[in-house]
Amino acid sequence: MVNKAGILLLVLLFIPLLIYADSITSSLTCNGASFVSSSVVQPDATWSERMSTSDTATIIRDILSGGTVQTNTMVKSQGPMGIFEYSTAMSNSTGDQNVCLFDTFDQTIRSRYETTVLGLMQQGSYSSMLMQGNNSRFLVHANGTGILLSRAESDDGRKEMNHGSDALGDLNLTEEMEFGADYDI
Repeated sequence: MVNKAGILLLVLLFIPLLIYADSITSSLTCNGASFVSSSVVQPDATWSERMSTSDTATIIRDILSGGTVQTNTMVKSQGPMGIFEYSTAMSNSTGDQNVCLFDTFDQTIRSRYETTVLGLMQQGSYSSMLMQGNNSRFLVHANGTGILLSRAESDDGRKEMNHGSDALGDLNLTEEMEFGADYDI
């Protein structure tokens, strides 16, 4: 006898995944050396990540790409770990479409965001979360011993913002970078 409700539930679970986005979920636990690398390249958003460990470690990653890029990463290691994350997003705006047919359409860059995290930690934990679409939100947390460098840059044609932070030694660092959100101040 066929369970029609069960089959219907399975179909409804898989239809949104087939229509909406690509996703990757991975979990790695090892007692040795490991290296993982991922990237997403879309017309207006790019994200790249490389993680390496050389001792007992756990690496968990979720990547979802569709209209937006969303990533979650968690690394916990009892030994050395290398960290590299880079993301960039750009929104373009073309000239007014309601003008004369023979006008030139000037394409101008409305906004550009870029974030980078680079680190070499002796031990500890590192986690990050990125949501990138019309605006970009990047959250980083690291707790351990080592060196961690983060950079962020935003340019919307009217203002430019740059940020850099460096931590060395025993560190507990949390940074949130959000670009392109509209706030009434």
